[in-house]
Amino acid sequence: MKNLVIVESPAKAKTIEKYLGKDFHVLSSVGHIRSIVKTGKDGTPPIDVANDFFAVYEVDPGEEESYH
Repeated sequence: MKNLVIVESPAKAKTIEKYLGKDFHVLSSVGHIRSIVKTGKDGTPPIDVANDFFAVYEVDPGEEESYH
């Protein structure tokens, strides 16, 4: 079974796959599809340091179809 790594660009995917070897399959998303929010809905920070660095994301505008 291979491990999956997803990176932003196709060129990075090819390069990284060479370094990681045959146990990894590297794909590219061809751009960002989601980002960490600026602040949580209740005004809290988007990254919860006390909870294993849990992050809150939002789908970037115009990328809704790519996310599914």
